[in-house]
Amino acid sequence: MKMSRRTLLATTGAAISCETLAARAASAKPQRKTVTPSRLARPSAVDVKPFMPRGQYRVNVAEAGYVEEEWFASGTDDTGQDYVTLISVMRPKDAARFSGVVLVEPFHGAGIAPICLYTSPYITRSGHGWACVVSQKTALEAHVQKSNPEHYASLNIQPATASSGPVPGAAPPASNGPIAARVAASERANQASNAILAQTGAALRTSGPFEGWNVRKVILMGHSGTGYVCTNYIANAHGTHRLAGGAPVFDGLFPSGYPGEAFGPRDVPLLQVMCDGDAPDATTAMAGGFGVAGRRYRRRDSDAPDDRYRLYEIAGMPHMGTRYPPYTDPRHWQSMETAGRVPLDSTMNSLPHHEMFEMALAHLVDWVNVSRVPPRAPRMQLDQAGRYFAKDAHGNTVGGIRCVQMDVPRATYYACPRKEDGSAGVGTVGTEVQFEVAKMRRLYGTPANYQRQFNERLDRLISQGWFLKENAEAMRAEAKAQQF
Repeated sequence: MKMSRRTLLATTGAAISCETLAARAASAKPQRKTVTPSRLARPSAVDVKPFMPRGQYRVNVAEAGYVEEEWFASGTDDTGQDYVTLISVMRPKDAARFSGVVLVEPFHGAGIAPICLYTSPYITRSGHGWACVVSQKTALEAHVQKSNPEHYASLNIQPATASSGPVPGAAPPASNGPIAARVAASERANQASNAILAQTGAALRTSGPFEGWNVRKVILMGHSGTGYVCTNYIANAHGTHRLAGGAPVFDGLFPSGYPGEAFGPRDVPLLQVMCDGDAPDATTAMAGGFGVAGRRYRRRDSDAPDDRYRLYEIAGMPHMGTRYPPYTDPRHWQSMETAGRVPLDSTMNSLPHHEMFEMALAHLVDWVNVSRVPPRAPRMQLDQAGRYFAKDAHGNTVGGIRCVQMDVPRATYYACPRKEDGSAGVGTVGTEVQFEVAKMRRLYGTPANYQRQFNERLDRLISQGWFLKENAEAMRAEAKAQQF
């Protein structure tokens, strides 16, 4: 599955500000409603290749013992308008391999599913189910229906009408102008997203692709644009849209890559991931003006029963991972508006972005599924002015969750592109500048000593829970290949 060079990871879906979501949730306590599960059915043309999000994945689905399917979901949104939309599913071929966990990811407005793109090796080796719900009208029309107009002609999601009233999360970003107008239009077009996520989440527990499979836990997850979609759901639907009996639709929440307001208490675990590149400058929102400036997402971790929360800030990591082809090629990013300035002679950031997301998601799944409490992480440190993240003698970020390459470095890792003068820029991808041979010899002496320090630190990170042992072999091979 290939991702277009023109794919924009941070689309208008990510631009919607959460500045007033916490205040709105605190000031208004809408009544709970029992969710009517969506009706799930296979399309009549079952010989059509299932629609799947674009991107270069690191697993072969068939070799992993999985199958891909598509299902149509129908129901009525919160404004009384009917919808029919698509769910792309990846599940074990053999029900005996199913872990009992279904991971639900909204379909991104850029035609991708970032969390699955990053974590598909973990998902498949763990036996989890994955369901990508097309909850946004704009994404449905821009990608799904254009891919096969005849096959998907019956799909439809309705926008807000004049009588719909205010759309949750409708506050414009702090900056006015074109972004604010685009945000307002996106909010009204995608007003049904929360209802669709709640209804499909409820349906996936007992019907459709996992019917009879003993689904125990359902988790909502998203990154960047879908990080916002999840954030909007948490703020405006998690507390109100409930299963029969009052239980939440989703047993755990994994919003990442969207710097909104700090999350308040809720009745299920929430693990939030923010990469170094998601909020590199406290005076600026994310690339393109998306998100909320000031790093106001930051708050304390908690184990309170009504506020189980972890914030994982991952040092050195860009918004998007560029460790694997085709994303290692600077030419890939030249036409992507939100990538930032990426000179053609750049070396793309090679830190294990995807593997760190696997680690974080595994911690949330274990917290939800087997009540294994995840470790608390230090925050990335700020410079004296508090604007940027502090840097060490090598130019790498201090603090936060560390991968082994940050602690036993061979390069300076930039989480965002740099401006022409070398100062920190803003963008969704990062670069690196490898140390010269003389510096490597000064730091480590010999390649063998470098490899020893690397492996010792990697072992320590694994024992502390900051890296999955299943991903260690590739890291050790990277260290072994270094010559200087």
